[in-house]
Amino acid sequence: MQKPRDKYCRSATPLYHPGEDHSLVYLVVEGYVVLDCNSPDGRECIVALLSPGDYFGPGLTGEPTNHRALAKPGCRLQVESRESFRQHLSAEPQRALTLASQLARREARLQHLLYLEHTAELPRRLAWLLQELFNECGDSCHHGHQRDIKLSQQELAAMAGGSRQTVSQLLNDWRRAGIIAYTRHYLCLENPQLLKQLMPD
Repeated sequence: MQKPRDKYCRSATPLYHPGEDHSLVYLVVEGYVVLDCNSPDGRECIVALLSPGDYFGPGLTGEPTNHRALAKPGCRLQVESRESFRQHLSAEPQRALTLASQLARREARLQHLLYLEHTAELPRRLAWLLQELFNECGDSCHHGHQRDIKLSQQELAAMAGGSRQTVSQLLNDWRRAGIIAYTRHYLCLENPQLLKQLMPD
């Protein structure tokens, strides 16, 4: 079996675009990858934020993609062909179970967010999304808080389905309330109990 090759992205690096069909499978080793697309009205929609341990890429399905994959600065990846990846799956059944679990969680999160977009106002939708991101993608905080994620406010707005200005105002309110904190590049969790109180019932 062919050994995966390493890829390090010093700056934001597009890995593929909508409509591309190639045989590569990626594994996030360090950092984050954003999967995004454009909505029918032209808005940017982020459909997933991938963190270490997540698999993705056109090679998983063998079909053209409907999204773009963007590696954020400092992201480290392993890249291999579809054929090599399938050989590894056959030799390591646990990897196949891990992949199935990842894809199921990713699909469930997206479906629930779409449901909330029709049933919950932006503040509750944003609170639910932040908790999901901190739980699934968060790391030990570099700034003295409980956990953090490397995500801009613009990217968070694109995931939550709100405007950059409205999301920024909500985050400012929550920072003053001691729920979250943020820097230019990071969102930090300060009080998970207070964040949970903002979520939909």
